[in-house]
Amino acid sequence: MHSNPFEFTFKGATFFFAMLWAGLTLAAQENICDNEKAIFQCQVRGGKNLALCPNYVGEQLTGIQYRFGREVNKELVFPTSNFDFKSFKSNHFVRYQTDYKRIKFSIGTYIYSLYSDYDGENPGGAVRSGGVVVSNSSEIPDIQISCTTIYIDNLEDIFPHVECDVVDALGCQ
Repeated sequence: MHSNPFEFTFKGATFFFAMLWAGLTLAAQENICDNEKAIFQCQVRGGKNLALCPNYVGEQLTGIQYRFGREVNKELVFPTSNFDFKSFKSNHFVRYQTDYKRIKFSIGTYIYSLYSDYDGENPGGAVRSGGVVVSNSSEIPDIQISCTTIYIDNLEDIFPHVECDVVDALGCQ
């Protein structure tokens, strides 16, 4: 076996803690909203985060901003220089065992639709999902980026502040 049991134990413990640290580092929620707690935040493949970040003046919610990327390297921030509500539209559909929430915004010809869905009628058990779908008015197929881990989901907090998208099939409630 091993000539020195302490050496094996020490190496084994070192390996264990190294793997534990790596796992915690990869799975940790990033502070992509800087000093505010996100309204919605999830991790997607590759360890990147997507979030809807709030801005408060005192206790009053005064605007939101979409962010995608990592805490130190945000790849997309919308709106780029401020927080607002007027750049976004929303939809919320709810019935027994079903809850679909959407927050949308446009950049050029691209429409970004942040979604949070709950389906309690799924035959395999209740399913909660989220992410963003990016669509274009051209012939390019939609791109869906699904959440692998949802950290926080309080999208309903902004519905009173964001205009409903009346042309969306989910309708307005």
